[in-house]
Amino acid sequence: MPSRRPSQMTLQSRTDGGPFIDFLLYDDEGAPSDDAQEVKSCDVYFSDITPELESPDALETWHRILSITPEEICIFPIHQRVGKTDYGTPKHGPIEQIILARPKAHPYSVPINRDELEGLLSSLPSGFAKDWQIGLGLLWEYRFVIESIADIGGINTIVIHGEDGSDDAKIVGSVYYLGIDRYLELKRSIDRLSQRHQRETRADKQLVCYTGLAHAADPIRNPERPKKLPANVLTGLIKLGRGRSKLSRADQKSAVHLVKDNAEVIVKQAPQMLLELKADIERVTLGELIERYIKLMSAGAPEGKWQKFLAENPFILDMAFPYPVKVVCERPYVGSKRLSGRGGNFSDFLVAAKSTGNVAIIEIKHPQHDLLKVPEYRNNTYGPSFELSGSVAQIINQRASLQRQIHDLKEELEDEVHAHAIPAIIIIGRTPTDKHQRRSFEQYRNALKDVSVVTFDELQQRLEDIHKVLAPSTSASSNQDPSASAEYDNVPF
Repeated sequence: MPSRRPSQMTLQSRTDGGPFIDFLLYDDEGAPSDDAQEVKSCDVYFSDITPELESPDALETWHRILSITPEEICIFPIHQRVGKTDYGTPKHGPIEQIILARPKAHPYSVPINRDELEGLLSSLPSGFAKDWQIGLGLLWEYRFVIESIADIGGINTIVIHGEDGSDDAKIVGSVYYLGIDRYLELKRSIDRLSQRHQRETRADKQLVCYTGLAHAADPIRNPERPKKLPANVLTGLIKLGRGRSKLSRADQKSAVHLVKDNAEVIVKQAPQMLLELKADIERVTLGELIERYIKLMSAGAPEGKWQKFLAENPFILDMAFPYPVKVVCERPYVGSKRLSGRGGNFSDFLVAAKSTGNVAIIEIKHPQHDLLKVPEYRNNTYGPSFELSGSVAQIINQRASLQRQIHDLKEELEDEVHAHAIPAIIIIGRTPTDKHQRRSFEQYRNALKDVSVVTFDELQQRLEDIHKVLAPSTSASSNQDPSASAEYDNVPF
């Protein structure tokens, strides 16, 4: 048996014949008329009070709920239960009236009695309340349509119409024009969401009971069952709101696990999408890394903080080499019998070429070090600063110690390394801004043998160049909706 709304159940229990309606009929000039042949429009009034109990001023108990012409039906949604403080007030807050323009095929028939009114109301679009006794407007489950428009502010009238404006969603003054096709699509979307929720709730209840009863009693015969996600459930959730959603930490972890668990399937069914995701992750991660790098530069961070930062992000050290390298030891001692012993020279990083295992050493300073002596030596020529020349001497000594002890020291390392020719890298200072100083700096560092000097701003520039390469092409991706791609339709979850 079809379920009844609570308001319908209340009506069945009434014995006074209420609620009540009355008609005010008008001719084509808007004057009151009792002649059915002359009627061109009408107002319908509602009362929930038995006439015998009306106050002396009966108009206080009667409220207009409809105004009807051949061209439109104007609904005044109100609270219709007497005895409540909101009786007779607008049901949808600031929205005082909902106007339904006439269908293209035919005008509305103006009712002059209760039967004709009920026949007219039965023709209202799906989703509208059609029983004047329990209240007109939209049904409770579609209240979100009205609430969303009311939340805009400054709107008191909604006009639903068709023909050329069937997809309208526009505001003119205090009136919101809603196309009938757009309204019906919103209604269908709400229906789908409600039905999906009911199905999912039923399935979740079954799964909870299965896990707590059958699986708990005999896990071998009744293994755990995973929750089944409806097809395109994530697509639907994302389409609900076009803006970027803020995820909780738990949701962030779940999203990552979901992709990881389905990675093998995705790479087979939608490989391009997975590659794009990987590129996006790399781009965002690198962007965050660059921001941290710039903050350290601006803050004048000391050597210790730079050493820690580069140890946490060793990929940056790759930027100082023309070939891929790997860190094999942080803060190694060189010049003693053991890599972690005493009496040796302290270097910052021992790295090795990934392809050959040839070792290299890196000395980290900080960006605040001057690279050149000021004032000039003569004729716009500048010599290396004490910090730069001292760093060069230090790393040359470390390299010589490493070369002598490499056979003993590499036994401490898990990676196979060799000392065929040991490059030495110093990361120090910032590139001079003066052109004469830049010339002197380039001449000095290019005259060094097997020692490379890289500035902190040069490393930053290399990171930013890579970030630009990873950035998506605006010409290739402008205004493209990923959901429109056939490949995105085949996502396996």
